[in-house]
Amino acid sequence: MKNLKKLTKSTLKNIIGGNAPQCEGDTVACRHKAENGVPAYWSCEPAATGCRFL
Repeated sequence: MKNLKKLTKSTLKNIIGGNAPQCEGDTVACRHKAENGVPAYWSCEPAATGCRFL
């Protein structure tokens, strides 16, 4: 593989992988884990609360 750009550690930490949605300005993408037969899914949550209530 040629001509690959090296990413800095700070850039790698900011990458949200998978099928994360592009959320509006004051929201963040949060991944809900799979439970009780419901598959894992993503949602946009307010930035003030973040993903801490999942």
